[in-house]
Amino acid sequence: MFETGVVPAGCHLLGDSGYGSKTWVLTPYLRPQPGYQLHYNRAHKRTRSVVERGIGQWKRRFHVLHSEIHVTPPAKVCKIIFVCGVLHNICKQRNIQLLLEDSQPPAEAENNIWSDDEEDGDGAEQPPAGHHAHNGLLYRDEFARLHFNT
Repeated sequence: MFETGVVPAGCHLLGDSGYGSKTWVLTPYLRPQPGYQLHYNRAHKRTRSVVERGIGQWKRRFHVLHSEIHVTPPAKVCKIIFVCGVLHNICKQRNIQLLLEDSQPPAEAENNIWSDDEEDGDGAEQPPAGHHAHNGLLYRDEFARLHFNT
């Protein structure tokens, strides 16, 4: 939807450093320089942490989301996830708490918060090959300068 222009320009997805660089996928700097790059990475980390915690809440509330959802046709998976989101929001609005169980779901979704090492960047910036990757890195730099240059 992003590539075909269905989603308007100026909307973005946040991805980790494993995602390819695109103008609509904002990834962290692997070796951020002090200033706007470091501020951008910190904001990126905080935002992704909120999303990861939300996904953890969904998985605790709706155990069907712990693994692959096998239904036919596959388009029903989107509807199941959408309904889980709607029901979760209703529960939050009505202050219906998550049930605590003896066996907790895998902690990886809830605790997938980046370490400070990742924020500072351990690896060299290795853009994927191709023209689009270069445009994505240039766009990220423009975006970070515009919004995080203090």
